[in-house]
Amino acid sequence: MRFLTPAALRGLDARALEDLLGRTELLIAAGEGEVSGLAAAAFLFADYAVLERGATLVTGDDPAIWAAAKWRLGRGALSLLLDERRRLTADETFSLGLCDELIDGDPEEWRTRWMRGRSALALDTAATLIRFRGGDALERAAFAQLFAIGEPQKGLAAFLKKRKPAF
Repeated sequence: MRFLTPAALRGLDARALEDLLGRTELLIAAGEGEVSGLAAAAFLFADYAVLERGATLVTGDDPAIWAAAKWRLGRGALSLLLDERRRLTADETFSLGLCDELIDGDPEEWRTRWMRGRSALALDTAATLIRFRGGDALERAAFAQLFAIGEPQKGLAAFLKKRKPAF
């Protein structure tokens, strides 16, 4: 799993964005303030994107941002492209489906809470399967690996003991 903090988003260059697109692990991005340019593209390309409630997403005319919006929304990106608004509030960004969750406070604290009871290995496996459109053989191999190392058994044992799993 890779977590892009707001500072990491702002520090991206074109090469770093290209590297992110070739990843296999789960990518979570957190945005705050004004998210624009390459930061906006990386934010939209993330598997799970969270935005601070007071933030603004600036879509502009950057082709990388529109490619990312198309990746996230599919055909729904066309209506966004035709809309004249180029600055979206956090609420608008969420309602359009351009982010997955709105957060308050420190993104690192949010990530720590969000990961409680979640397996980073299972999330990475799921992200890879979704990104590469899986297929039966790849899914069977991925789940065989997870079961071989005991990842699901940890979750089941915690469930039966009525406690959160510790991955």
